[in-house]
Amino acid sequence: MKIVRMRDLSRHQKERLQSGETATLAEELVADVYGLDHRPDDASWYDCVHPNSGAKTEVKSTSVRIGEKYPAHGRFRLRHDQTRSLLAADARGVAWYAFVLYDFDKGEIRIRRAKPSTVSKWVREAGGWNEAGHEEFEEQQKLPMNTVA
Repeated sequence: MKIVRMRDLSRHQKERLQSGETATLAEELVADVYGLDHRPDDASWYDCVHPNSGAKTEVKSTSVRIGEKYPAHGRFRLRHDQTRSLLAADARGVAWYAFVLYDFDKGEIRIRRAKPSTVSKWVREAGGWNEAGHEEFEEQQKLPMNTVA
């Protein structure tokens, strides 16, 4: 697990954080930390690509605490279609999930990578895939942050 201190972020990164652009910041941080190219517009199932191996990385982010009116523990929203694509890519050993957890109380950002097969196991242990209720994608799993962190 990698830890990035919020105070060590660049000015631009701090601006992203303060303006609520946490998903984009998470993708950029993962690219920086693991030496990847940030290419969020290439496909819907990954955000970053390793410049030499072509390994795909899908980035998911959440905060330790989410919700203003009804606070809750953070969770990572995983999409079944993305996981299927990552599993197929990982058959050639070239896919990752990266989980980014913002802990504002501690002033740190924790980043952990996991293989898609491991994430699939976590999904099964959490009860499997659920209907998403979105037109964009069919099934999802909201994985509790403590499963990953």
